[in-house]
Amino acid sequence: MTQVKKKTVQEYIVDALLIVFSVLFALAINKMAENYQTQKKKSIALESIQKELQRNSDILQAWRSKHAEVEKVLTSLIEGKNDGLKSRLIKDHYLDFSLLTNGRSLADNMMTSTAWETAKSTGIIAEFDFETTQKLTDAYLLQKLIIDETMVKILNYYLNPESHKRENIDITLVQLRLRFRELIGQEKSMEYLYESALTSMK
Repeated sequence: MTQVKKKTVQEYIVDALLIVFSVLFALAINKMAENYQTQKKKSIALESIQKELQRNSDILQAWRSKHAEVEKVLTSLIEGKNDGLKSRLIKDHYLDFSLLTNGRSLADNMMTSTAWETAKSTGIIAEFDFETTQKLTDAYLLQKLIIDETMVKILNYYLNPESHKRENIDITLVQLRLRFRELIGQEKSMEYLYESALTSMK
């Protein structure tokens, strides 16, 4: 009778150990699956951000070229080296901005932040290393500043009726050049931040 009881106790212990092992094994497998999914999501997010930054960097190069040309035209007008253009600028009682930009848009393509915003909203950026997160944050913050503030300041100044008065042309040109120089300086910093962020993700 004692042996039968002993066997039963041993069986219970073995069964209990098997159950504990099975639960721990299942938890370990589940954790591994979660880690795999997290790493996969992180990899997809980083790849999307990398593509977005590269596209934004290409757009920035085109912007820098256009904006530098506009700044040169403004400087030549301010220094009195292009009086013919200056007289045509306000020929029809408004400042013809297209003459400053050679008929081109200041920003025909727009930089985006969709991949970055998606990574933030899903919380996957918590998996990025600190340095990468910091560099991406800096890059996207400056990008937002350029689009939402600096370019808007140029547009608002242009849309101000005072900027279109013939008697204000000299002040208008100086003010526009100041704003374009600010934009060009920020774009130069933006180029560095893009390169730095892209390098940290390689």
